[in-house]
Amino acid sequence: MEEISNIEIKNDGSYIVIKNNMPYHIPNNEEYMQEYENIKKYISENNIEVSEYKEIEYNIIDTNSEEFIRIKRDNLLKEADIILLKYQEQAALGIIEANQEYYNALLQYKQNLRDITKQIDFPNNVIFPILPEYI
Repeated sequence: MEEISNIEIKNDGSYIVIKNNMPYHIPNNEEYMQEYENIKKYISENNIEVSEYKEIEYNIIDTNSEEFIRIKRDNLLKEADIILLKYQEQAALGIIEANQEYYNALLQYKQNLRDITKQIDFPNNVIFPILPEYI
C-alpha cells in the first residue's frame, strides 16, 4: 500500500504528491488522467487539506557580474598574499634562493588583479592575470 504523506497543488492545477517519501508530479492531462482522478478522489474521501505548492527560486550567478568578478579577484588576491608571504619566509630562512624577478612579478600580479575593474570591457569581458611561477 502506498503511503501518501503530503499533497500540494500547483498553479496549473497539477499535484505534487509525496508517496512513500518520494515526490511525484501528477499533471492534469490525458496521459495521467486516471492517476489525477485517483488523487482527487483520495483528497475528497479523506477530507485532506491541500496546500499551495511553492516553486523554489534559484539565483543563477552571472559570471559576468561585477559582484562575481570582484569576489573572484578578492579570492585570487588572498591566495597571492599567502604565496607572497610563504615566498618571503622561505627566502628569509634560506630555504629557497631569493629571486627579485619573481618577487616583482608577484607584486605586479597583485596590482594587475586590483586593476581588473579598469579593463575596458569590465565586467563583460575580463581577462584575469596569470600567477607567476617561481623559477
